[in-house]
Amino acid sequence: MINDFAMNPSVTRQLKVIRSLQARSEDTVQSLYAQAVLEYSLYHYNKNMLYNVIDEALTKRDKELFEKSVIEYNQLIESHREGKTVSENGFELYLHFE
Repeated sequence: MINDFAMNPSVTRQLKVIRSLQARSEDTVQSLYAQAVLEYSLYHYNKNMLYNVIDEALTKRDKELFEKSVIEYNQLIESHREGKTVSENGFELYLHFE
């Protein structure tokens, strides 16, 4: 048995998620996986796209585009700072973004 007092709470929480996977149907697991892949893909795509726009604005010395893009970039990072939870059929999976 896992000693919950000796382990980091986030590790304990993830172990409980892993254990509960056994109780989930295959459709639920696949749906959670698909949602996680989509969330991570969108986050990294948008982050890289904004980074490239910022780089281009710097190259072109476009102050307006630079400021707008930096605001959007910071909003994206901030909106994912605490992570995100996806759910399906009453089960939840916590996603951590850098």
